[in-house]
Amino acid sequence: MSKLMQGVVRFWREEEGTEVVEWALVGGLVVAVGAAIFTAIGTRAGALLTQLNTAIGGAAP
Repeated sequence: MSKLMQGVVRFWREEEGTEVVEWALVGGLVVAVGAAIFTAIGTRAGALLTQLNTAIGGAAP
């Protein structure tokens, strides 16, 4: 078994290693949900601004 594989196996077996992986997955999930929420809010805000622009007669360039 290569040194790299031994290091990966040792990292996986250690409690701290699995805890780091778990927290990385949780952090990734939080980032993904946050990005989805910000995208949805941004899309809705853009639509509302377009409606407002149309309602006032398209005065903005």
